[in-house]
Amino acid sequence: MILTHLNKKLFFFIVFFLMFVTVKSQRIKDSVKVEVDFSKKISNVKSMSGFLHYENIRLLEKNIKELQPKYWRIGWSCKSPDDITYVRSFGITPILVISDLYGYPGIKNNKNWPHPLYTDKLKTVITTEYQKFKNTVIYDIWNEPFHQPTAGDFDKEEFYQIFKKAHDIIRSFPGGDKAMITGPSLDNYNEKEIDDFLNFCNSNDVRVDVLSWHEFRDQEGLKDFSKDMIKLRTKILPKYPKVGVKKIVLTEILNQYSMLSASEALNNFKSFENNGIDGTCKTCWAESDGVFNCNNSMNGLLDKNGNTRAIYWAYEIYNQSTKNNRVKDWTNYDKASVFASYDKKGGYIIVNNNSGNKVVNTVVKIKNLQSVFGTTKKLDLKIYEIPNTREEPLEKMIFNKSQKINIAKNTTEIILPAISPKTIFYLLLSK
Repeated sequence: MILTHLNKKLFFFIVFFLMFVTVKSQRIKDSVKVEVDFSKKISNVKSMSGFLHYENIRLLEKNIKELQPKYWRIGWSCKSPDDITYVRSFGITPILVISDLYGYPGIKNNKNWPHPLYTDKLKTVITTEYQKFKNTVIYDIWNEPFHQPTAGDFDKEEFYQIFKKAHDIIRSFPGGDKAMITGPSLDNYNEKEIDDFLNFCNSNDVRVDVLSWHEFRDQEGLKDFSKDMIKLRTKILPKYPKVGVKKIVLTEILNQYSMLSASEALNNFKSFENNGIDGTCKTCWAESDGVFNCNNSMNGLLDKNGNTRAIYWAYEIYNQSTKNNRVKDWTNYDKASVFASYDKKGGYIIVNNNSGNKVVNTVVKIKNLQSVFGTTKKLDLKIYEIPNTREEPLEKMIFNKSQKINIAKNTTEIILPAISPKTIFYLLLSK
């Protein structure tokens, strides 16, 4: 086809216009809706806050009190039996990784390494630890037993026999029948490997109180996670009643790309809560300086100088939402997540934009404020922001705006300012 000069100009104008509209549509998300109903309380909310390892746990006292984690997974980082007592004093359940204390081969089945099946070392290690801790910890038998040469990379039957050996040793102790044991601590959710493991345990009188694996999916992957959890609960676990699974704890979460993203953390928490997960532990990765944040940074929530980062504030406001009265929420945007709660001081709403789009014209419909504030006609609204600062320190949340709002009879509407990509808004309502 031959284009005239005029047609060429029109053609390039149309192409440019389409490119502009496409790019703009990718950058802007318009008309997001959020609903919160303060009269519909959600019961039995389980916190997804938890951590992995430390250097000196006592130096984190202030942060522990502020964040109130539920689980702390400990292995090589345990410096003293007193660490376990200290962690438990805050209401945290320690998860003790036996394989960390046993040691790893370095390469797959290193012949110079004392194999757990063919030496007495496993019994020696478990006996020593059980004598110290009894039933004050959850015993995590082996970390990432498949696909990881440095951790053993066992064949299935090999790992199953190691797990059973450790299980039987623990159960043989006085009170060991009441000990909490977790596994298989796989490096990812693999349906067949989980199914095979449960089948072995069911057939060999191995009781697994807490089912665990490492969950590093995010974004669209969390949709598959939801599908997997529905199948796990409705199809897989019911086949193996003798295993006795009471809880599901994800013993490592947030991949290396999401590890410092406040919005990703909250998006994960929402998915985990919705799927009935009982708890999680944030994993540690190398940061830009090459240092792994398994140290006293709480897996990256603090920088190397102990300064708070954006993700720290996400954990703090999330913790507040779990200890207060959580209420029903809804949003029409699948890349956003919402947490709403109240206490005697007021109401709190977290609106999390976990997308790469700027979100504009967000309408927050708040229902039944009277159930919290009674006959009060006006409220103070303050909005704070948690930006996507990743490794950079963030001393405190950023104040965005404040205003007076009128309480309507049934539904009060608030129009939010534009929310930048990967950014969290925190709304505080008070008299």
